[in-house]
Amino acid sequence: MKKYSYILAAALGLSVMTGCEERLEVAPTTQVEADIAVTDFNSLDKAALGAYSAVQSSDYYGYRYAFYNEVYSDNMEFIGTFTTDREATNRNFTASNLQINNTWSAIYVVINRANTVITQAERLFTAGTITAEQRDAIQGEMYFLRGLAYFDLVKVFGGVPLELNATTGLPDIQFLPRSSEQDVYNSIISDLTNAENMLGTTESSDPRRASGLAASALLARVYLQNGNYAQAQAKASQVIESGAFELMPTFASIFTTEGSGNRESIFEVDFTTNDQNSLGSATNPNTPGQKFYVRQGTYEALQASAANGDTRFQATVRVEGSANRRRLLKYEDAVNNADNVIVIRLAEMYLIRAEAAVRQTANGGDNILPVLPTVLADINAIRSRAGLPRLLALTNRAALDEILRQRRLEFVGEGLRFIDLRRYNQTCSVLGFCDAQAFRNLWPIPLQQIERNPNLDKNEGY
Repeated sequence: MKKYSYILAAALGLSVMTGCEERLEVAPTTQVEADIAVTDFNSLDKAALGAYSAVQSSDYYGYRYAFYNEVYSDNMEFIGTFTTDREATNRNFTASNLQINNTWSAIYVVINRANTVITQAERLFTAGTITAEQRDAIQGEMYFLRGLAYFDLVKVFGGVPLELNATTGLPDIQFLPRSSEQDVYNSIISDLTNAENMLGTTESSDPRRASGLAASALLARVYLQNGNYAQAQAKASQVIESGAFELMPTFASIFTTEGSGNRESIFEVDFTTNDQNSLGSATNPNTPGQKFYVRQGTYEALQASAANGDTRFQATVRVEGSANRRRLLKYEDAVNNADNVIVIRLAEMYLIRAEAAVRQTANGGDNILPVLPTVLADINAIRSRAGLPRLLALTNRAALDEILRQRRLEFVGEGLRFIDLRRYNQTCSVLGFCDAQAFRNLWPIPLQQIERNPNLDKNEGY
């Protein structure tokens, strides 16, 4: 399948991608001339492509952020001597960790590019250069990316500065203080709601660009993590019942099918042989370098489930190399490093809907009562595709345990395990974040950022 990637190094630091029937096709390229100005819809669309390009950063979904959420949990580990990565795998970050600073900066690049494109789209619309439909198509995608970026910040750092205006030069730098965690969540929800409304809920033909349903799916994840279970259930149902997506027939096919051919993928980050990530080579023990591997406990959990017919074991991990390393197979392209990164897929919507429904009941004090048939059906949708036998009955408490178990087996290497453990209040028992170590439920605000911004407070404990 032909994949496209774009980088716009314009004077205002723009770049990205978009979605509506009026979007123009852009010739495949890996670079746009730096002196192109945003003067019409075509150049605006190219500018939007730059925000997507920023998401590809090796400090973001192209490598470190994607894996740090896994190695900081109990799913993966780092084998090597790099201090930054060893702090991640040992769960003992320091505020001076340079990679944490690089990741913080990379995510804010996405935010600033999205802010700039939103502003430019409004300017062109006011001038009568583009239509309201064209403006909404571009702005909707940028609101989605900004919402994703802020969610990726708040879930590991807590409250962060909410910069909602474009910064194009030194005079625009405001040195904002940290907003509260809830204020950041409110901004994320506002952005994703705007994206829903602007992009609509019709099926998107390309999961590499944000759609209204991608915004709905991300809202389901955000609402669940923020404790708004009724809304999480509603948004997950909206995506499932839209009919725009379906579970791939086999688990393995999720990671061998990219773009529009993958009916399960709701939003994914595009990589090509000309615009690579580092995920495949970083998990392959047969190539030089320091590596990220599946932890022993995760391997054993997958292996035990495979004894009951679970096909995810064989499709997720394989022991390879002279040192018998547990290689992650979801990003297997160690030659071209061109595997796309699926950020949101339909399987998660079934498990979000099930968990949200149970939590609304279980919080009422009836943990020992049987779950609703709809909850059981959602859990069984994931179990059946994996090759496991269907469950006939569960209590609410057992259902929550089963959902967490299935989320672990389903999403190894996809960056969800750490927030799952936080939501289930299991970081103490599983990760050792108890008492004096409880502060490690959040990562440190980078020391380099605190030194630059006098209004930035550190996270407690660092």
